[in-house]
Amino acid sequence: MRLAVFFSAAVLLGCLSTSSHANDFFQVPVPSDAKELARLDSKMPAVLSYFSQRSAMALRDYYVQQLGEPQSEQTVFGREQLYFNVNGQQVRIMISSRDDWQQVDIMVQN
Repeated sequence: MRLAVFFSAAVLLGCLSTSSHANDFFQVPVPSDAKELARLDSKMPAVLSYFSQRSAMALRDYYVQQLGEPQSEQTVFGREQLYFNVNGQQVRIMISSRDDWQQVDIMVQN
């Protein structure tokens, strides 16, 4: 019985910690409709890739609203790249179109 309670608590805590990770990545916000594709966060640089059905412009506006104006931005091979400083860490957010979805790649480095 104690073992069942322990495992139930562990599963519940695991679910709670997973849901908190879904809203941000190294203090970089992630939109609620994000469908995570890949997460590499065990060492720096850390990378999160996700898909969103928001338009590229809506995603850009989301990050400007959440993080302020980017330090710099550029378009390379049709992919918009936004550069921010978040709590002393360099953050690059790359937005690219894939069919009706947008792929967003977030890279955080010291």
